[in-house]
Amino acid sequence: MAIFFATEVILLGMQYYTKDRLGDLIDKSNRVYELKTTVSEVLSAYKYYSVSQKEDDREAAKEALGRLRSDSASLRHVIFEDSYIREIDDLCHMADSLYEQIEPEIAATVHGTREERLQAYDEAAYTVQLIEKYYDYVYPAMEQYSNEAQNELNREMKVISGICILAVIVFSLGILGMVLWFSRDVISPISALSYKAATYRSEREGYQKQNRDEVGQLTELFEEMLSRIEDQMGQMELNMKLQLLLEQQRLEKVKMEKLLQESEIKALQARINPHFMFNTLNSIAQMAYLEEAPSTEQMIEAVSDYFRYNLKDIHHVATVADEVKNCRDYIYIQQIRFGKRIRFDLQYDETAAEGRIPALTLQPVIENAIVHGLAIRGGEILIRIHRKDGKIDITIRDNGSGMEEEKRRLIQSYIEGTDQTGIHSDSIGLKNVIDRMKAFFKDGFAMEIISTPEEGTEIRIRIPYEESLCIGY
Repeated sequence: MAIFFATEVILLGMQYYTKDRLGDLIDKSNRVYELKTTVSEVLSAYKYYSVSQKEDDREAAKEALGRLRSDSASLRHVIFEDSYIREIDDLCHMADSLYEQIEPEIAATVHGTREERLQAYDEAAYTVQLIEKYYDYVYPAMEQYSNEAQNELNREMKVISGICILAVIVFSLGILGMVLWFSRDVISPISALSYKAATYRSEREGYQKQNRDEVGQLTELFEEMLSRIEDQMGQMELNMKLQLLLEQQRLEKVKMEKLLQESEIKALQARINPHFMFNTLNSIAQMAYLEEAPSTEQMIEAVSDYFRYNLKDIHHVATVADEVKNCRDYIYIQQIRFGKRIRFDLQYDETAAEGRIPALTLQPVIENAIVHGLAIRGGEILIRIHRKDGKIDITIRDNGSGMEEEKRRLIQSYIEGTDQTGIHSDSIGLKNVIDRMKAFFKDGFAMEIISTPEEGTEIRIRIPYEESLCIGY
């Protein structure tokens, strides 16, 4: 196809090329004749001006001289562009001589006598007569030039025609080769493949042949193959989803087992000799009572209750009331420690008292607020617990130093499950709370952290209100 297209382009180019060359020859011949006409016009205009000496005739003569100069230069340029013709060169020099004879007479402001003007005109007329006679040599020279140009054009056309014929031959041979190649390397394999497909399908029960041509049979077999592949891909996708689900369940199980092991180790460490510690604290409380030291007695009782609650089994599910009692004991201990530097505001809705919650959920969050936000600068902590629409909303807010946005975003990502690397070593208590709340309440647990550096941190927790013990790990 490329050779065929190139042949068409060459033939079209030959047509335009021939037309342009013939047009150039005609244009050059016309320019030679136009120069002769211009010479006659110049002499005629000069004659009228020599007799009348009018300004209009003078302008007409100037215009004719301008055309003479322009036609002479143009003819010399066009002819000599291809080859040098001595007769044309001589003709142009004679036209220049005529211009140089007449132009001073036209441009002069002071003119001679009538006899002098007539003599100048006779000289110019003689030059024009010589130019016209010289055309007897110019025409044969132009004819010879045209013949040579046409002969050269004919030779070029023959060469181009030979190229086109060769291109057609190559084109034909190329088509023949493509037909042979297509028959041997394409049609024959397709026929063999179609025969095998027809043989295979004819052995199947209930098969009816619908297409007689090879391509139609291959198309039917290909569509059947695509249908089978789609079915197998769907089955593979289903199996992959099932395997992914089983793997997720396995990872969750491993995570929960690890969490239980860590919690059991911590619980074991915290339960070293608990009876000895409680008996000792009770003895100290009785001594404080006997010594009439009520503040010391109350402090010891708060510490004793706090330790007793914290040394319970880590799997223990407490009520909201139990958690609030443990928080009050912890707040009392911290108030004794920090005095008025840290103020606590506990707002507790009694209707949420029977709600179930993992033990040791609120105290680690309050401890984080003290350690990371208020231990140095002091401030206020608000704990608000209320029940609404079957949910328990818990808010713990401080006006401490707050946290950087990057750290807040990482912890929030850990809560939402999009990034499991968001909890740092300094927030292990908060991580334990998050993990146990997720294990207890599954999708019913929600937690949001709002924090601004130097302004404080607010943690919002929402859990379902449940009175039964159906929740657990």
